[in-house]
Amino acid sequence: MYISNVNSASIKLKSIESERVAVEEAQTIHSEDNLILLYIHKGALNYKHDGHQGEIKKRDLVILNPRQSIEIEPIRKIEWIQIKLTGILFTSSLEINSENQLFIISDTSQTLKQYLDLALIEKEQRFRGSEIILKKLLECVMVHILRNNELSIKDSSIQVKHNEIEIIQQYIRDNFSKKLTLDDLSELVNINKYYLIRLFKQQTGLSPIDYLIHVRLAEAEKLLAHSNVTVSKISDMVGFHSPSHFSKTFKESNHCTPSTYRKRYASKNESTEIV
Repeated sequence: MYISNVNSASIKLKSIESERVAVEEAQTIHSEDNLILLYIHKGALNYKHDGHQGEIKKRDLVILNPRQSIEIEPIRKIEWIQIKLTGILFTSSLEINSENQLFIISDTSQTLKQYLDLALIEKEQRFRGSEIILKKLLECVMVHILRNNELSIKDSSIQVKHNEIEIIQQYIRDNFSKKLTLDDLSELVNINKYYLIRLFKQQTGLSPIDYLIHVRLAEAEKLLAHSNVTVSKISDMVGFHSPSHFSKTFKESNHCTPSTYRKRYASKNESTEIV
């Protein structure tokens, strides 16, 4: 949803390749200083990353941040598109210190695949203006990922940790139901509010207000899915205090109204019940 930082990001394409991996080719991929995107076009594989393991299947996009590694073991013969980028990394919009996480995105609509196929053509053919088109196609990939997932991007060259930002993130998560202002947050850590906005966005990829909205909407989704509390009451509980503003913001993020979200979740649960 919050995609304004895509155009300003220092996204640089290092390589894009379509590759095949045999079933017997277990391997470890090291990202080094690159952001690696792996789009699984065919096949499936098991993976291990930072103590976690699972399965990656066809039409999944794997996001491996710089200075990370992933162990893979193909289940079936793999065909993937591997993209190496520099200048950015992905973080969770809600979790503190999520740079070391592995993110897996499902491309059910195959929209990402269409952009990547076009990028491969431009890379192979090298038409006039291919560099410009490649950059724009990669920006389209970034925007599609960001608007459909709780992720943010930030400049990977910014490595300085600001404890004040982590304090503010936790404060927002603990007090999201209250009325919070930039003045409140700046007083909390004794930093000028305009400088605070810049630092916060550098470290998280979001402004403080965008982060607050993410936290509020995440809590609203839980309440809609797991309680019978009215939409109006939920609006107040998560800090919007205006049902109309809450519904508008929720719809912008989830592409449906809170009531529709609740009905879809209920229908999903009913369809998974065993009779």
